[in-house]
Amino acid sequence: MTVLVIGSSGNIGRHVVSELVRRDVDVVALVRKSERGVVGDGPLSHPQVRIAEGDLTQPDSIRKAADGCSSMFVLTPHAPNQVELQNAAVDAASAVGAKVVKLSSWGPSVYEDSPVPGAHRHWMTQQYVIDLGVPYTFLQPNYFMQVLVNRYAEDVRRRGVLVSPAGSRGISMVDIRDVAEVAARTLIEPGHDGRSYVLSGPTAPTYHQISLILTRLTGREVTYHDLSEDEFAQWMKDKGRQPWETDHAAAIFRLYRAGIGELVTDDVTRVTGRPPRTIEDYLTEHDSYFKPE
Repeated sequence: MTVLVIGSSGNIGRHVVSELVRRDVDVVALVRKSERGVVGDGPLSHPQVRIAEGDLTQPDSIRKAADGCSSMFVLTPHAPNQVELQNAAVDAASAVGAKVVKLSSWGPSVYEDSPVPGAHRHWMTQQYVIDLGVPYTFLQPNYFMQVLVNRYAEDVRRRGVLVSPAGSRGISMVDIRDVAEVAARTLIEPGHDGRSYVLSGPTAPTYHQISLILTRLTGREVTYHDLSEDEFAQWMKDKGRQPWETDHAAAIFRLYRAGIGELVTDDVTRVTGRPPRTIEDYLTEHDSYFKPE
């Protein structure tokens, strides 16, 4: 069995590659020409991984990379041209007879009239997959725990403040390592065709509750500041985010403030046979990122 991983150089894709290699599966890792230097000594350098240079804007390169693959993992960043790019991957899967495992957005936000731009784009590609008759599994994870480190740890470390526009409602955040294991299993195991898995962590903590966990782990008080939409827009701008990124993020957080993120599912356990990682375990494992400099 050979699996094509689109998005292999990113945080999630690398974990998917690792999970597949751990299961003795041959992997074709698609990388753009500009990403050739990301192979390094990580999972993409494993002998069972073949690097294929390609670009979703060049469909022939995807078709070539997919040749001989029985399944395909499809992940691209949120972008205005996301539908065009992901549909090109679906076309390649259809041409070679491969199954598609597509990483989507948080399940309750993915529908035809979704106010979340990225979630609506995911819905469009999901419908394209279904209409084309390609075997599929859709993975619809909630907010990733890793974002707490990637986006919010700096403010905690420097100022003792956890910022977010999430309001007072909980979010059942999920560890990307759990998502990656679900992805690997659905790529190679039978019984997942035609299914959508809504992936969450085991609880739905509020940001205030997360700040209390960080207070205990860092040894100093960490307070939660609920950003207004204007504050959030400025915060995103200060982080160098594009306006379309801010529009997407603000829209999903409006839904989170209304409680859409509080759903807890057992889909990680159903697929992997074990419970998902807890927020307490994740923060304990990564507490050094939040401690004062």
